Amino acid sequence: MQETDRIPDEPVLVRPSRVERRVNNVLERTASVLTSVVGVFLVLFVGVALFGVIEQIWEPLVRQHDFTRAALRGVDAAFVAIILLELVHTTVSQGPLTRQLQHFLVIGVTAGVRRGLDIAAGVREATPREIIIDLVLNSVAVLVLVLAWVLVRHRLHTERPSAAAPSDHSR
Repeated sequence: MQETDRIPDEPVLVRPSRVERRVNNVLERTASVLTSVVGVFLVLFVGVALFGVIEQIWEPLVRQHDFTRAALRGVDAAFVAIILLELVHTTVSQGPLTRQLQHFLVIGVTAGVRRGLDIAAGVREATPREIIIDLVLNSVAVLVLVLAWVLVRHRLHTERPSAAAPSDHSR
């Protein structure tokens, strides 16, 4: 490419030196190792959360025979485990950014639904007006996250066929 063929203000790409390539490789490996370590910790936390599910439902289920309380506590604790599992999946996935963004949106929706269930179950004492305001705000937040998720999925599906489809020269 000649100098006259360059578009004005276009950045000139320079090949990295050998030292820069080595540093980049070390940084990539370090990031990969740290990501794996975080993934291991998150898996351990999932185990703790699953143990917490059993611990949360044991008292109301076995001793008090309060199935409603056991179900509410179990669902709440299970949501924590699901959120942590989604974090593990997102952390260790090496896919494209759009796919990772989908996982984070799913985590947000799951956390929002969990919070909505907490509000509806009356976990905290509040006036009916405060509860309604909290539920409306939580519902709007979950709706925004779901819409963002739909937009990301739509974009992913519209990009995929165009990138994979061969050009049709048979006409």
